[in-house]
Formats: sequence, structure tokens, C-alpha cells
Amino acid sequence: MNLDKVQIDRVAYLSIDMNIVYPERAAIEYFWPKLSSGAMVLLDDHGWANYKDQKSALDEFACGKKLQIFNLPTGQGLIIKP
Repeated sequence: MNLDKVQIDRVAYLSIDMNIVYPERAAIEYFWPKLSSGAMVLLDDHGWANYKDQKSALDEFACGKKLQIFNLPTGQGLIIKP
């Protein structure tokens, strides 16, 4: 399914776990404007060395939004939309 076919206006929680750079970045770009203030975005495997390309792409996204990704002890990352 293409993301542009997802008909949803507001999102309060988003979990991204695709293990491939391009779709993970595309997902956060697509859903970001739909996220409510205070919405949480959970990034699976953000802290693991095997997923450095995804980490780099999502860190770049967060930096562009002037946000910090919180590193969780589970190896996941967490973004909270202002």
C-alpha cells in the first residue's frame, strides 16, 4: 500500500519498524504533519549499530525539525512532537 492512499487526518502515536532507510524516512515525512502536538514516534532499532543508515536518516530528519531523538535503553529512539 502506498502512503498517499492512507486516509487519516490526525495521529497520536507512530511506530516505525521497517529496517530499510527509504521507507522509514518516507513514513516519518508523510506522517509528521498529521501528528498531533505531544504525539510520540517510536523508532525501532535506532540505537543498534546494524541500523546506522536508518539512524543517520532519522537523526537528519530530527535535526531539520530542531528536535532531539531520545535514546531508550531498549535500543529504540523516541521523538515527541512539540
